[in-house]
Amino acid sequence: MAAALTSQLHALVNSMFATGLLDDQFQQLQMLQDFSAPDFVSEVVTLFCDDGERIIGELARELDKPNVDFDRVDSFAHQLKGSSAR
Repeated sequence: MAAALTSQLHALVNSMFATGLLDDQFQQLQMLQDFSAPDFVSEVVTLFCDDGERIIGELARELDKPNVDFDRVDSFAHQLKGSSAR
């Protein structure tokens, strides 16, 4: 059972690399994984997704206002860019 799940996981990851959804940064992140923190990669990806969702929500709310504060939009865009670059 575990071997089948591992095989499915590898197939999924390979597919995501083939479509460009994952890149070398994901491999670098995986190399940081160690036995003392087995959920490290999962936690980092989850935090990134949560932050991205929050920032995109803030951007959407800001852009829906009748008088858009472009300084705030710029700030949120930089936050999103910064978290995706890390």
